[in-house]
Amino acid sequence: MGARRRHAVARQAAFLDGLVDAQLEFIRQLPMHRREELAEALAVLVMLAQDHRYRAQGWISRRELRHRIGRALAGLDALLGVPGTAAAVLPQR
Repeated sequence: MGARRRHAVARQAAFLDGLVDAQLEFIRQLPMHRREELAEALAVLVMLAQDHRYRAQGWISRRELRHRIGRALAGLDALLGVPGTAAAVLPQR
């Protein structure tokens, strides 16, 4: 993977980290009974950011990253009660 692509993948990881950070204060303000699902959704995003860092370091392939993105989207759909459309979001190559 070239330096430009590595940088792009690292930026995607940083974006996900920023998204999680921005939502933490919101979750803290929720009543306890409403926090669990959203906290689990943020945990999925944290793991997805880590997967992007693994890709940037060359530890996993682009194909594996796409697979993990698909699993993360399906997990988020299940957590948030959204009908599964994750497969339609990711282009197959």
